Amino acid sequence: MSFRYPTGWTVTESEEGSPWSLFDQEGQRILTLLSSPLETNSGGMGPLISMTPLGPIVGATDNGGTAPQAVVGVSLGHDPRAGNAAVTYGAAVPGTDTWNFRFSWGNHYWLSFLGSRELGPKDQLNELTADAEQFAASAEFRNQILPIIQSLTASEPPTSIATQAPEANTNGSCMGAKYTYQNLAGITCDEAKSILQTVLDTGTAWGARSHVTDGFDCYESSYGERIEGSPHMMCWALTGEGARDYIVLEANYR
Repeated sequence: MSFRYPTGWTVTESEEGSPWSLFDQEGQRILTLLSSPLETNSGGMGPLISMTPLGPIVGATDNGGTAPQAVVGVSLGHDPRAGNAAVTYGAAVPGTDTWNFRFSWGNHYWLSFLGSRELGPKDQLNELTADAEQFAASAEFRNQILPIIQSLTASEPPTSIATQAPEANTNGSCMGAKYTYQNLAGITCDEAKSILQTVLDTGTAWGARSHVTDGFDCYESSYGERIEGSPHMMCWALTGEGARDYIVLEANYR
């Protein structure tokens, strides 16, 4: 198993070979990659009360053949009375294991790839959900953390767990004639170009800055949003009911 991370960030490894911990240039722990036997039932964080899927991790599947999602969730911690809330992000299969961010890896192991941010004392669900959505939409998460989560590759595990050293690579984007593309969720660069062009050419205008087709909703950020770090264009995949599901691509004018 492996993942890509930015140049200048560092990975440390325990003596047993797992977990890996990823630190940014300021020394803040961003993500931890951990494998453990299926019979392990660690307590971990409290149950997630809200989960936001942000697209599939195409380099990994659980033992049922399902690709995990990049997810941002909210946890109240072990003791809800303490209001020990946190935004947690990483790889998960929504609806199957909401106690920990983990998924079955082969027939004998759990695999978890996660990080978290403390929110401080909070006890209102709507406040927690809003904080999670704000973090998921932030430039820091979209441009740095999300591409790392989406780069996770986990093939069938060997008899004894051994990890491949993660790659240091910042190139998670591609370039078209008019836009540069980043944070592609389960699509190729050519597919990203086709999606955006099709939506802009044939989509129905919705509101001031959105165009919508049957499958996608592409939104052009305002000047103020760009100043705050938002990409110029964001496209969501749509559910069968036409609701936004997850961000499938981001694009910036060249």
